[in-house]
Amino acid sequence: MPDDDVKMSIGEHVEDLRRHLLRAIIGAAAGVIVCFIFRERLFQLLTWPLSVATGGDPPPLHFFAPPEAFTALIRLCLVAGVILAGPYILWEAWRFIAVGLYRLERRRVLRYLAPSVGLFVGGVAFFFVIVAPLVLRFFLLFAEGNFPVPPDWWSDWLGGRAVTTAPVAVGTGFVRPCLRLSDYLHFISVLSLAFGLAFQTPLVVLFGVRSGIVSIETLRRFRRHVFLVIMFISAIITPPDWLSMVAMSVPMYLLYEVGLLVAKKKAR
Repeated sequence: MPDDDVKMSIGEHVEDLRRHLLRAIIGAAAGVIVCFIFRERLFQLLTWPLSVATGGDPPPLHFFAPPEAFTALIRLCLVAGVILAGPYILWEAWRFIAVGLYRLERRRVLRYLAPSVGLFVGGVAFFFVIVAPLVLRFFLLFAEGNFPVPPDWWSDWLGGRAVTTAPVAVGTGFVRPCLRLSDYLHFISVLSLAFGLAFQTPLVVLFGVRSGIVSIETLRRFRRHVFLVIMFISAIITPPDWLSMVAMSVPMYLLYEVGLLVAKKKAR
């Protein structure tokens, strides 16, 4: 880390930015390559919530254009690669920003790095293990109970001969899911990232209080407003359904309260 009395010209700052940006891009590219090499394992990981939601018998994923499967895989590897290289990218960004900070400021910021990574991983795991299977199961089974097989009007009403049909198994009713590959991967990857970021709420609250930006009393007084803001953010990030929005907003608000408790304890 540089000393407090180190001064750099604008040209040196630009050169330093170029160097760290290049390293971050190389790190992201390495992450994308690793994800492409292990693409089969990555795909199995992302389809695990669907398998859990359907009791180990997930419906097939379809693509509706010749290049769709290829482009969906490339986008998946890009997103997953950037997430995989995230700690290294943050480290390069930190090395650039730290030049303009004093020693005390650097120590304060460094305290938040490890908890931030842990909360991000916890948010992704929470979505994968709890939220995604519940949301997928709800929507996949919704049709089975609300769109029954139409009656045999010919035999029941017009006295015709009934047509013999085989019994319908679970998940193979009149209305059946036809999941699109790109839509499913987008749903899982975007919400995984969203939940990882949402779990940063306690650190945001703690940082705001300890840096003097806002007081604990103010955050407590505007609880209702904060809850409305959280609901609004969740409605924008999540797909257009109430279940995903509630699944994100409730944990996010609880983490907001946790952040208040931690900030109060640190203030003593």
